[in-house]
Amino acid sequence: MTIMQVSGECFPYSKTGGLADMVGALSKALAVRGTQVQVVTPLYRGIARKFKEIQPMDWALDLEMGDKVVSGKLYTLNPQPNLTIYFIEQPDYFDRPGIYGEKSEDYEDNSERFLFFSKAATNLARYLTDAPDIVHA
Repeated sequence: MTIMQVSGECFPYSKTGGLADMVGALSKALAVRGTQVQVVTPLYRGIARKFKEIQPMDWALDLEMGDKVVSGKLYTLNPQPNLTIYFIEQPDYFDRPGIYGEKSEDYEDNSERFLFFSKAATNLARYLTDAPDIVHA
């Protein structure tokens, strides 16, 4: 069985609260038990510098976002057996000082940012040869 977890945060790569802890811990625990786990999360600023093992994939996407097309790229990391982390890169949306906002204010375009992320994760689920049996988002 393959389970895909789609999350705006995943410890140790990004974290603002308990969501990141849950996604990171549950993914590792399922992988230890032999389940194939795929985690999809944004590639926020600093992640690629901190985790040098992250590798680009030969996959690019162009998604319609209203009246424009937004491009993104995919990166991957295999931190342990049965666990693959997929990072969605889109610099305009995710290369920012904060995950959801700055100075106690949300980014005004959070709905657009995470709509792009959701569309990217959906496209990834269709693209992968090891397509997920379950998507948890």
